[in-house]
Amino acid sequence: MEAKRLLGMIGIVATLCIARAETREWLATAHDYAVQVNQLRLQHNLPPLKLNAQLCDAAQAYVETLAQTGAITHADAHGRRADYRASEAGYFYHRLGENLAAGQPTWERALHAWLNSPDHRANLLTPDYRELGVGFAAGATRYRTVWAQLLGARRTAYPVIINLDAFATDSPQVSVYVHGAREAQAMRYRINDGEWSAWQPPAEWLECALPHREGFHTVTVQLRIGERVFEASDEIYLQGGVVLAQVASDGERDHQRRPCLLERTGAGVERAACGEHIVQQPHGAPAHRIGAYNLERIAHILQSLGLTQPHLRTTVEPPTEPARLHRDA
Repeated sequence: MEAKRLLGMIGIVATLCIARAETREWLATAHDYAVQVNQLRLQHNLPPLKLNAQLCDAAQAYVETLAQTGAITHADAHGRRADYRASEAGYFYHRLGENLAAGQPTWERALHAWLNSPDHRANLLTPDYRELGVGFAAGATRYRTVWAQLLGARRTAYPVIINLDAFATDSPQVSVYVHGAREAQAMRYRINDGEWSAWQPPAEWLECALPHREGFHTVTVQLRIGERVFEASDEIYLQGGVVLAQVASDGERDHQRRPCLLERTGAGVERAACGEHIVQQPHGAPAHRIGAYNLERIAHILQSLGLTQPHLRTTVEPPTEPARLHRDA
């Protein structure tokens, strides 16, 4: 009996370790997807977007459904659209948009397809969005791959974004984008648990020097808007002497290094303060049954064998603002 119990415990631990490793890999991949989106937006003088856990949950759950059904549409079998999925995931939005694509072997190809479609391009390059959710799934249907992009903004959430939302950096000098700076009367910031800077005129971009110590570092910003003070933070891993892996591209991945970097998956905690009340919301990535890297490898194999559809199908749902349906967070 004791032996069976021990074997059962070992099985549970092994399952948890596998799930945790897949979560870590998806977290790294999702951040790299966000960086690609933000590089594109920056080329068009648009603010970057912060990866959001709820939007990722909604996007990932929906692409897994689409990969099973093969029907690339914004309405599910019950007629529910992106607004329902985002709200069910806990994201109560002010603005929301969704881009879907099918048949592309990589995220980069999906972005290219969206840019070549006027409606998708307008959605992707809307200046009012602040947050991003991404999803990818592979299936046995005719399209083989499905990609989703949810773009959103909440009224009282002003994200802070380090290095276009990269997960890690090999330089202590980082660039920080501050959403809400244009609306603020003053701002201040701090690094890790250090002293706050003096209140200063707000700026959308901050250049910060992280401590020369390998590990996670946090930049926290407070904005004074009217009579309220809003606070948000972002984290990044400072690594020493290691070149970052290229994810969702043709570059080689650093499999041994990434699990070490992702050991603390609590990175990217956002804090939104309203008056004296502070609400904390984690930005960890959702766990999925199959690692995103494995799914992309499958997609590349299908592409090389000519098993993907020769045409691409993308659809778009314009940004909406259903104030009567959902409350602001």
